Amino acid sequence: MRLRIKMKRLNHFFKYFTFIGILLLCNACTGFRFTFSGVNLDPNVKTFSVETFDNRAPDGPSNMGIVFSDGFRDYMARNTPLTLVPQGEQGDLQFEGTVTGYRITPISPGASELENADFQRLTITVKVNFVNNYDDQANFDQNFSFYFDFEASQNITSVEAEALDVIFEQIYFDVFNASVATW
Repeated sequence: MRLRIKMKRLNHFFKYFTFIGILLLCNACTGFRFTFSGVNLDPNVKTFSVETFDNRAPDGPSNMGIVFSDGFRDYMARNTPLTLVPQGEQGDLQFEGTVTGYRITPISPGASELENADFQRLTITVKVNFVNNYDDQANFDQNFSFYFDFEASQNITSVEAEALDVIFEQIYFDVFNASVATW
């Protein structure tokens, strides 16, 4: 009886690794890279570059462009098999752009600038210019925005670090999906 159970387990183990082996073999034979992050790139694409984004949002922190650029470099390095080239060099995929908007607005129903709102919304907009040197049709120049809501009783400086993290993480995700993820 024990021998039968061991053989059954061994059979499942063998089937599992055979399936994984076939997947790896098929992946090696195709002309595209496949990862579980949704990245599907031409096999010639090996590098990416992210130029430091300009900050042209007059009301936000002066270092927003640098913070966005550094965070996006990290995001791409974590989520793609690509290599980041040194700053100033051009990668196979190139990202550059500008932080163009930093706006705080009241969001309570019926609230206006003159009324007291219960909540405020910080919205940040980033304009991204993307160039894929192996696929001109993938290139774009597009705005990406996201927001963070906070209580009106809070000062923006007390929530700004958290707000930037939340907003930028979503924008990284959106730019990633628009540029390299083909779901």
